[in-house]
Amino acid sequence: MAFNKKLKIAIVGSRGIPGNYGGFETFAEKLSVALAKKGYEVSVYCSSAYSKINNKYFQGVKRIIIPTIPKKSIDKPLSSLLACCHLTFSDTDICLFLGVSPVLFSFLPRLFGKRLAVNIDGLEWKRKKWGRVASFYLKFSEKLAGIFCHEVVVDSMAIKEYYEKAYKKNANFIAYGTEIVNYQDTNTLAKYGLEKEGYILQVCRLEPENNTHIVIREFERVKTNLKLAIVGDAPYSGEYVKSLKKTKDPRIKFLGAIYGYDYKVLQSNAYCYIHAHEVGGTNPALLEAMGVGNCVIVLDVPFNLEVIGKAGFSFSKKEGDLAYKLQYLIDNPKIVKEYRQKAVKRVKENYNWDSIINQYESLFIRMANKK
Repeated sequence: MAFNKKLKIAIVGSRGIPGNYGGFETFAEKLSVALAKKGYEVSVYCSSAYSKINNKYFQGVKRIIIPTIPKKSIDKPLSSLLACCHLTFSDTDICLFLGVSPVLFSFLPRLFGKRLAVNIDGLEWKRKKWGRVASFYLKFSEKLAGIFCHEVVVDSMAIKEYYEKAYKKNANFIAYGTEIVNYQDTNTLAKYGLEKEGYILQVCRLEPENNTHIVIREFERVKTNLKLAIVGDAPYSGEYVKSLKKTKDPRIKFLGAIYGYDYKVLQSNAYCYIHAHEVGGTNPALLEAMGVGNCVIVLDVPFNLEVIGKAGFSFSKKEGDLAYKLQYLIDNPKIVKEYRQKAVKRVKENYNWDSIINQYESLFIRMANKK
């Protein structure tokens, strides 16, 4: 099929646009809006439970609202099934699935001639919040991704290596992106009881595999007047969150989920940033921290080490290791300043949104031409 500038593209699997929740929502917004500006007809499927606006269009992108129930066990499967049913009878040419949740139902649009790609989003089935049934569903969907979908996309070379070895299927590596920005606003910081470079920051969902318990344990050992600001929430991890908040250290502040402008201000003004995620591929929060010029210190798993290259520090789960490295950074502000500059340089060279959007556009054109 010859490439048509009016190619119709759908994105399924995020909570929707505008991006108010997490990485996939930000990605769906960035990609869809950019493609719409290039002349494509783009639709994003949005979950009714998380949709905060009623607009039919957002910056030239059509919003298709899918009803769902915001409960952990049925949220994604239900919205995925309904989105795939709607997609099947639409005039969409290309669909990009974000995450493997919709893959089980993707045979429906494929039977009706849709060209399908999936970004598998790391190893979602390993997350401890899922029970056995949900973990099996996600693992099985990961396997089906290379069978039901025409193209598989990963945002980490470590995930690419894993997927190709596990399933003997080719995976396209396209990195995640972020912006080079910096926001200075003392009033916003004051609202959260913070000062510029007066706190260490962690941003994550408060779930066991993001290791906030280790971050707290290690920070409690550090001799500093800096605060530890923890940004994030966890709708499905109540007991774990309660255990975290038992800390007696008055320097530790739980700020809850913060998005938009305030989030960017908090990212921009930290002394350094801790990233303790151990599951998944390229994490958006880590890239955002580097994009605003943070000195970053990450848990030493392949996905994180791949992102920082030589532009950051790493730590292990071993007791005392993170505390030692935090103390080193606190005692050596010149080193922190040097690594802030390295972080921005690495983002510019490897995680530029324009380049990433162009790679997705090329993938979609190639898929369309194979029809």
